[in-house]
Amino acid sequence: MGRGIRVARLFGIDIAIHPSWFIILVLLVWSLGANVFPNAYDWSQATYWTVAVVAALLLFASVLAHELAHSLIARRQGIPVRSITLFLLGGVASIEREPATPGQEAIMASAGPLTSLIIGGGALAIGWAFQEPQTVSAILIYLGGVNILLGLFNLLPGFPLDGGRVLRAIIWRRTGSFDRATRAAARTGTALGYLLILAGVLLAITVALVSGLWIGFIGWVLVQASQTTLAFTIAEQRLLHVPVTRVMTAPRGWIPSVVTLEAAAHDYFLGLDARCLPVGHPDAEFEGIVCLTDLQQSERSRWGYDRVHEVMVPREKLAQVGPHASAADALRLMNERDVNQVAVIDEERLLGLVDRARVLQFVQILSPTRQDGGARSLN
Repeated sequence: MGRGIRVARLFGIDIAIHPSWFIILVLLVWSLGANVFPNAYDWSQATYWTVAVVAALLLFASVLAHELAHSLIARRQGIPVRSITLFLLGGVASIEREPATPGQEAIMASAGPLTSLIIGGGALAIGWAFQEPQTVSAILIYLGGVNILLGLFNLLPGFPLDGGRVLRAIIWRRTGSFDRATRAAARTGTALGYLLILAGVLLAITVALVSGLWIGFIGWVLVQASQTTLAFTIAEQRLLHVPVTRVMTAPRGWIPSVVTLEAAAHDYFLGLDARCLPVGHPDAEFEGIVCLTDLQQSERSRWGYDRVHEVMVPREKLAQVGPHASAADALRLMNERDVNQVAVIDEERLLGLVDRARVLQFVQILSPTRQDGGARSLN
């Protein structure tokens, strides 16, 4: 999903907001305040916008509840949950591993839509039963309808939607093969995505341009997500029992933190033919990592003055795993932190670096000779 802005911690789980969330928040508030509520109620302009903001924030709180349901069920089954991130099209929970059994998969996947349907049904019932104050009733009726739609949409059998995960659990149970079930569920998700794209195009050119474009966009995202998730899931399964030390590479050299960026580029990066180098000394303190891309933080004219420690990524901010982790742990961490390097550290001593390209190359080596059913690259 990429990086998000950490805003809270609930039940021991970090809650983050992806920058794309702010885009949909603005669009949703505008839609509610300028169209939805003015078409149904006779209020002042200030009331329209106030209710729109409250309704939008409560909707995202409902999405968070949906993801928390997944996460708490996962933890109850012994699966650690790192974080929940709200983004453009909803939310995503970052779990440390896939469920171990079809039953675990089905229970985890069902928890989110069930939560949305309960919230939706409860909000509608209260909103219809108590018509005053009208603003509160309007918010509850809106939340009720959207949550029911959210729950039903997530139950569609298209991976990685929750319904697609239930479908995977069923196929997994019948075939005994996690990979085969993942491929089948992902193909269903891709087909569903293309159907949504087609429906969106038809709707856009006939009666509702904006709604059609939005449905088509959701379909496109579903196609991309199903194919990418398929590739990642298969890669993760193949790397699950591969020690991270098997895919890491020892540093080609070390670079002192006090050298200038000019010296770093010419005397170290070019001389060692490296993209990234550890900062410090192998027999002393490991301070962090600096890459060629980090040098670009400084103006080229200042390379003779600025030092490595000013642009490096400090050790405490690095994505890092221990020597007993699996290659799957490293790949998962790279995807979660949106980085291409993971440091392997043992008691504050750097053992090596894991590069995304090397991990994916290793996946290709482990791949069977037959095709993987259309799995996409994870690059």
